[in-house]
This record gives sequence, structure tokens and C-alpha cells, in this order.
Amino acid sequence: MSTLKLPDEFWQNEDDFVDDDFEERQHIYSVSQLNGDIRLILEDNFTPVWIEGEISTLRIPASGHCYFTLKDECSQLKAVLFRRQSQALRYQPQEGDQVLCNGRISLYEPRGEYQVIVATLELKGMGELWRAFAELKEKLERAGLFKAERKKILPQLPRSLALITSATGAAVQDILQVVRRRFAGVEIIIVPVTVQGERAAGEIVSALEFVNRNWQNRVDTVILARGGGSYEDLMPFNDEQVAYAIAAGKIPLISAVGHEIDFTIADFAADLRAPTPSAAAELVIANRSEIVGRLHHLRQRLLQVGRHRISGERRRLEMLALALDRATERIVVKSQQFVELKSRFRIAMLLRVRLVRQNLKTCEYRLEQSSPLVKCEIFSPEIERQNQRLKQIMRYHLAENKQRLAASGDRLNASSPLAILARGYSIVEKVDNHQVVSSSRDVTAGEKLRLRFNHGEALCRVEMVMYET
Repeated sequence: MSTLKLPDEFWQNEDDFVDDDFEERQHIYSVSQLNGDIRLILEDNFTPVWIEGEISTLRIPASGHCYFTLKDECSQLKAVLFRRQSQALRYQPQEGDQVLCNGRISLYEPRGEYQVIVATLELKGMGELWRAFAELKEKLERAGLFKAERKKILPQLPRSLALITSATGAAVQDILQVVRRRFAGVEIIIVPVTVQGERAAGEIVSALEFVNRNWQNRVDTVILARGGGSYEDLMPFNDEQVAYAIAAGKIPLISAVGHEIDFTIADFAADLRAPTPSAAAELVIANRSEIVGRLHHLRQRLLQVGRHRISGERRRLEMLALALDRATERIVVKSQQFVELKSRFRIAMLLRVRLVRQNLKTCEYRLEQSSPLVKCEIFSPEIERQNQRLKQIMRYHLAENKQRLAASGDRLNASSPLAILARGYSIVEKVDNHQVVSSSRDVTAGEKLRLRFNHGEALCRVEMVMYET
């Protein structure tokens, strides 16, 4: 290090550097002012920094804030993690943990102590694990393993359930307890595997392949489960091969790994994620009472719809029966009208024929009276021809009128209800009130009835009444 040496002439006017008003111009700080200025200097000059150290003197009061000391071999530093940031952590701080903190340097003015206000806190080495997790998740997402359209639908009431988990863990007991409580009739096949450690990922893959290869027609749903643990304990469920084995399965699979705040690659690859193993059992196993209640509700709805349908059909049949009765009444009325018209037509035609015959006789008489044959025999041949011609014309008109009369009678017979009677049908009437009977419900045993045929009538008595069902 070099030292700056001033020339001797520099000190010749030493009195020029003496400030007589120094004591008058100096500023006197209060403790609070000084601590406030120092806090501003620290916060302005120390932007958020990363600090590595060991947690000691950890204290979490009722306020939820986390107070601790970061230390290394030579020094220590006060630190505070406020409740809002603490609740967002995936990691729960413990005494003696070697951690990485990110925060800002500040000064707590009441005690004049400087400290670090922590924004994020993670175990040393967790940063690399998180980066690896994010990279693998992004890779599998690009490969399409997490697409919603490839997710399979879970059955509402599975007959058999395959449970891939540790045989001695708490997860299997939780699931069995929920199943016994909700629907004990479901078959549960436990496939034991190691759920942490180096062998865990390989055993999980083998179990998934075995279940999908051999039990595809037997098992309806698969649950891949594990209880809570540290992030390192859940690493087998963040394995790439486990994700591909889940995606390749043909049986719907629920992932229930860790606690509600824990997310693994298996959760994204599975058809459904459950926050806990117990929740997985509740998702896949329906409650017996709920099913019975729903069946009862459906039965009531079915009965209600059936009753409504039967009531509607009954009303429809009643309307049809009423319309049929009205039609029968109209047929009877039209039949009576037809008989009356036929009688009137027959009388009118007879009168017309008589009138024509009278006119013909009158004409013949007049012809005879005015015949030239009486007066003169010369014109007798011509008169005879005219007479024959007139008779021929009269016979022609008479035959034509008879044909018209016969055609009119045929048309009347074709539209007459009597033609229906001629085919073998009959009209049933009550003797007392002449009411037409159209249903067996309108008569009683022993009642007298009149049967009208095409030719004639018959009286009968009802011996037995049979109703149509």
C-alpha cells in the first residue's frame, strides 16, 4: 500500500484549516434518529441477498411469525420469517437445518439490532431438486402425458380395487378403514411395494405393469398411495419411468401421495389426484347410504312417472270411448235418417211413375181422339208409324228413368248402415230405454236386450257379463 506524502509548504498555513465554528455546526443525533438512518442505509444498499447458514434458537410464537438465528462457524445473524411467507413454504423449518434464505437486510430500531427479513427459505440442496422437478414436469407435459383428453373416467361403483402402496404404512390402513365404513363389499387387492428409497421407483413401475397386464378384466380402479413425508421421501413418485407407466395403464388410476400440499409427477400423470389416501378411498368408493337413497329417489320418480303415464292413458281411453259412443249415436241417427229418406224416395218414385203413366194414358187417349185414322183411312200407315215411334220414345224414357231409380237405390244402399247389418253385424239396444249398447260395462246380468238384424229383430236376456281387461 502506498502512502501519500504532502510537501512541507502544505503545512505552512495550518491555521487555515482550523474551523472556529465546528462545535456550533455539528449535528447531534438521537438514538431513534440514528437507528432510523442506519436502517435506511442498510435497506438501500443491501438489495435482496441469498444467505446460507444453520438455523438455531428457533421460536414460533402465537402470532405465527418465525424468529431464528442464522449462524456459521464464526458469526450469527438474526432472522425473521413473517406468517404470510411461512404459510407459503413447502418446507417446515427445524432447529439445526442447513438452509438457504433469500431476503433483505434491515434494522429493528427499538433494539438497534440488524436482521434479515426472510422472503423464501429452503433446505440446502432443495433448489436443485425443485429445478429437476420443474424440468421433468415441463418435458412430460410437452410429451402429452398430462393432457385432459387422455384421462380415463373412474367407475361409480367399482367391484374390485388394486391398492399399490407399502403393506406396513399408514396409507393402507386409512384406505381400508374408509372402505369398510362406506361400502364393505368392494374387493381390495393390496400390491405391496417400497415407497421410498432407491428401489421404490422400479418396484412401483413393475407393480403398475403387472396389474394392467394380468388384472385388466378383474380390477376396476387402481390407487397409488403413500402417506406424508419429506420432499426427498416422495422422490420415487417424481420418477420419469413411473409417470410413463401410469400413462400407459388401461385401468383408471388415482394418485394419493403425501399430504394436501404435496404435488408429485405421479399426480399430474394420473387420471385423478386425491389430496390424501383417505380422500382417494372416499372418491372411488361410494357411500352405501347415498346409493340406497339415490335408488329410493329413482324408484319414487319411476313410480311417479308410471302413475302419470297410466293416468294419461286412462284419460285418453276415456276420451276415445266417449268419441266412439258419439260416433255410434251419429250412426244410429244417420241410419234412421237414411231409412226415412229411402222411404220418402220410394214413395216419390212411385208417385212419379204413376204420374208418367197417367200422362202416357192421357196422351194415348188424346192421340186416339185426334187420330186421322178415324177421319181418313188414307193416312193410316203414317199415323201408325208415328204411333209406334211415340210408344218407342215413351218406353225409352221409362227404361231410362228406371235405370236412374235403380242407380239411386244402389247408392243409397251402399251408404246405408243397413248394408253393415247385411254383412252380419247387429245393433244391440236396451228394451227399456232403446239405448244403444257399445260396451259390456253398460249391461248387467238378467237385463233384456233387443238385437236388430238386417232382416228382423230378436229379444234376448243377459246371462253373464264379461269385462275386457
